[in-house]
Formats: sequence, structure tokens, C-alpha cells
Amino acid sequence: MLHKAEAVHMSAETEKNKKDLFKDVTISCETAREFLDNLDLTHPRWSRQNWIFRGQNDARWQLMPSLYRTWERGTNPGLELALIRLFISNANLANLPIPNNSLGYYSDAFKPTVRELSAGARYDFSHVVFAIAQHSGVPTRLLDFTHSPLVAAYFAVDTTNLFKAIGMGSDQLAEYFRQCAHCLVEEEDVIAKVTELAYKVQGCYELLPDEIAVWAVHAQDLGDYTTIKLLEHPFTEILPLRMQKGVFLCDTDFEELDVQQGKDWPSFDKKLAILVETKGIFKLTMPYTQIEALHDLLTLHRYSPAVVKPSYEAVAKQTVAAAYEIFGYTNKTTE
Repeated sequence: MLHKAEAVHMSAETEKNKKDLFKDVTISCETAREFLDNLDLTHPRWSRQNWIFRGQNDARWQLMPSLYRTWERGTNPGLELALIRLFISNANLANLPIPNNSLGYYSDAFKPTVRELSAGARYDFSHVVFAIAQHSGVPTRLLDFTHSPLVAAYFAVDTTNLFKAIGMGSDQLAEYFRQCAHCLVEEEDVIAKVTELAYKVQGCYELLPDEIAVWAVHAQDLGDYTTIKLLEHPFTEILPLRMQKGVFLCDTDFEELDVQQGKDWPSFDKKLAILVETKGIFKLTMPYTQIEALHDLLTLHRYSPAVVKPSYEAVAKQTVAAAYEIFGYTNKTTE
């Protein structure tokens, strides 16, 4: 749900002059407890059923699919379909199944999600392979949402990809420290080198957001008032979607030639802004400084990486962390 361009702050002047389309439906929460209380599905705000949610590390980010954020304009015609083909090929090599016929993304059916290529072939981006690829980190035109507000909150506070994007990932920071240690031995001007590296780290911290956000969209209003469609795939055969109650939004009203040629695409913001009038969209924000507190509350609700992103590795990490808490166990590596 993240890319490097998102992590770069807009200038103060641009931010000041930017019109907030969702000002009237933004709920600003000061604490993690207040944020979670507002996301509780028993809250009167959610009295109409069938809401879907999306968490974002930075409240300033637009609602824009990953394909549109990362694709350079005027390059790689047909990039999306090429990515899908390669994803299927690599999934096959890894013996991972693609439900519902992996070649089913080619379609002759007349549906709003069917697109025609220049050669005359058609493909259908409502096919489950697009959802699996998007969910696994491949850029597509789909935008991830979930039926669960707590899953959305989990992803809003899961800043792993945010840190990597702005240069604060463990590998980048490790490299900074390695260079610092190296210059203590090798560099003549140690102070200058350490200062240079310190400014790099400081610059990364300055890119951190002020607020996180969880978006809520009413699925019925979405279908009634916009050309953005909800794609919901059966969870049974797709474990990550089942655990995260994942669904996807896609825009069915745009020029396909523009997509194929990598031209400018608008975010979903303007089309979704019409739902402000129906109270069919809300944006809940919380200070970034409350992330740890919210993380602790979500853990009490049993929303942890081992549950939201199930794997034996995630379970093992959670096991070792719990052992440390309970028994004071430390996992020391011996040579």
C-alpha cells in the first residue's frame, strides 16, 4: 500500500493552498483510544451497514492505486498486463496456486472491468489474479480495502514499508552505522563524515508524517453515485485475503489508452468526494506519535503480524517475542 513518491512531503506552501475535499468528513482523534473507539463498528457513525476501510501511514496521501503512483509516464506500454503474466509465471515456479483459472484474465465478456489491448485481445482486471498480485505487492490499478476497521488500523500503523521508502529501513540504517564505524578507522576527517551521515538520518526523520489515517467508504453509496466499483473475491482459497477480509476498488471510467501509455491518472479522491454529501465517506486521523499506543491496543485485540499476515515465520517471531516477555528468554546466536 506504499511507494517512495508518497513519502516525500509536499512543500509547506503547496500543502497550505491545497483544497481538502474531505474536510467536512474528517474526524480528528487525539489519542489511540479515541481513534479505536471511533472505528468500533458499534459506533453510531456506522449504523448503516456495509462499510469498507483502508489504512494509510500518512493522512496526506491520496487514494491512488499503486500502478498509477509508480509508473513513469510515456514508458513501458502494457506494463500492468506484463506484470500479471510474470506474476503468474513466478507463482507457478513457486508452486503457488492461482484460483479460478490463471488464464481467465483474458476475456471476451462485456463487463465494465474488461479492457481491450491494441492487438484486439481483451483482459479482465476483475479476475482474482489481479487481486492476489496487488495484495502481494505488484502494482496494479486496484486499491486495497478491507471489511475490518481494525485491519485498516493495523496497516495504518505498520510503518515497515514507510521506513524503507524514506530511507529508514533497517538495511539503510545499518549501512549508515557501518559507514560511521568505517570512518572511525579509515577517515581522516571523522567529524565531517559522521556529520554527513547524521544529516542523512535526520533528513529521513523529517519525512515522517504528522498523522496517520483510516478511510471509510460506504459500499452501497459507492455503487450508486460513482464509477468506482467494488471487487470482492471469495476468501476461501486465498489465505491472506481471508485473514485481512480484503476487497478492492477500481475505476471503470477512464481512457484505457492513457493507462497503456502510462499517462497522468487522477486519484480516486475527486470521484469519492461526491460521497461527502451522502455521508458515505469518512477520514479518521490520529497523530503519528500515538502509533505505539495504537499498536498495543490492536495487539490486545489480537491483531498481530502472525494473524494479519499469517506465515510460520511470523508465528515464530511472535513466539520468541512472547517468550522474552514471559521468561526473559533471549535468542542469542552463537558461532
